[in-house]
Amino acid sequence: MAIHEKTLIDPDRILQHDHLVIDGVDVSGSWNTMITPRTLTDYEEHFEEIIQSYSGGENVHRCWQCGSCTNSCTMYAQNVDFNPRYWIYLIRLGLKAELMKDKDIIWQCVSGPRQSRLI
Repeated sequence: MAIHEKTLIDPDRILQHDHLVIDGVDVSGSWNTMITPRTLTDYEEHFEEIIQSYSGGENVHRCWQCGSCTNSCTMYAQNVDFNPRYWIYLIRLGLKAELMKDKDIIWQCVSGPRQSRLI
């Protein structure tokens, strides 16, 4: 698992052994990283529609998770925690509480107030 992706997972859900041998093969370290399943119960069913009602958010449904927004984002180059791709993913799942964990970072968008009003 790439290091930057680990930051998106709650640390208590990542399982990794210091030393693990399976069928005589040492799979210690990043090869044996497992993630406990997560059941989503805290989602807002109409959150994406709410975001679409704001100026600048009407096209959030078009996201294909290609990463172009994050790759070309000048703020991401300065702070890897600034991740528009992940936030769009959260919006589409209706995970407002999870999105609000980054509420202080989202406002750092340099593209103007249009994107800032998404939250």
